[in-house]
Amino acid sequence: MFRIREARPSDLEQLLALGRALDSVNLPTDVTAMAQLIERSQQSFRGLIKDRAEAVYLFCAEEIHSGKVVGSSMIIAKHGTPESPHYYMEIGTEERYSHTLRKALRHTFLRLRYSMDGPTELGGLIVSPAYRAHPQKVGKQLSWVRFLYIGKHPERFQPEIIAEIMPPKTDTGSHLLWDHYGRRVTGLSFKEADRLSARDKEFIRALFPEAPLYTFLLPEEVRASIGAVSEQSRPAVELLERAGLRFLQQIDPFDGGPYYGATTKELSCLKSLRKRRIVSGNLTLESTPRYLVAREDQEQSFRAVAVGANLDRRRVIVHPEVLKILNVDNGEFVDVLALPDASPSRTRFASRGSRSSATS
Repeated sequence: MFRIREARPSDLEQLLALGRALDSVNLPTDVTAMAQLIERSQQSFRGLIKDRAEAVYLFCAEEIHSGKVVGSSMIIAKHGTPESPHYYMEIGTEERYSHTLRKALRHTFLRLRYSMDGPTELGGLIVSPAYRAHPQKVGKQLSWVRFLYIGKHPERFQPEIIAEIMPPKTDTGSHLLWDHYGRRVTGLSFKEADRLSARDKEFIRALFPEAPLYTFLLPEEVRASIGAVSEQSRPAVELLERAGLRFLQQIDPFDGGPYYGATTKELSCLKSLRKRRIVSGNLTLESTPRYLVAREDQEQSFRAVAVGANLDRRRVIVHPEVLKILNVDNGEFVDVLALPDASPSRTRFASRGSRSSATS
């Protein structure tokens, strides 16, 4: 089993290893930046950071019997301010008609947009390769715990929630859209631009053209990459869609990955969020249906576990071991969120780029 909890300073080395496995600015790969992220996260969980633009919540999946950190996920409370806007490319269409030729054409284009009062962003979802096929579905737990926390503390987050989905990479670790467009308008490699944007985004608005980019000017393989989802990101997309997020017709200006989003009120998963008194009972840890059961207090802070449980109007009945894992007593209040079942996905993962020319 796994305990989902907030990150601690003692997790630093293990989190660095996870971040380096992903090689993304979502999770730092150097010691100083990771230490600062963990500190900000701890202050955010305690409610000590009032400015949403500064608040971030970093969750870890800890294997209970070994104490090993096998995954992470994150909530960025506000992504987009006047000092550091949220940039994205909007996918639009333009219809043209010739009376002479009696011919209609529809052109797809990309236009740079930005928000200085940006949304809450879900990110940093990483599972160690050795645990990605684990029957306990660690990635699902790490993804769903963010919705539980947002539902528990809606006042800490923006009304809109987004998630950028990681698209396929080229053999060199770059992305086709950047190589054919971003590199030419900035003179930077993908990695250079990605790292620079983490601390200074001024160059994006300064160098990206304001005119729309018509996608028919791009090679077919580049058009197909716009809004495409990588193989490893497909399970994450399925979970987001089941939570109530949808493709926003927006992509990341660097890698072309799609943005999914919804308002908090549109999150279907939060309809099952309940506060109940926890009670131990004669249940197996693998009983169904399965729930995330979470507890938060100043002494222990936030922690959760995914278990089979029975839920009624007043109580959630769990195996006695669960009370030990959460360090709670019989009768204390906990938060309970139903986990999505394991029914086959009906999601189609055709390239959104190909549809756009005719994220996560």
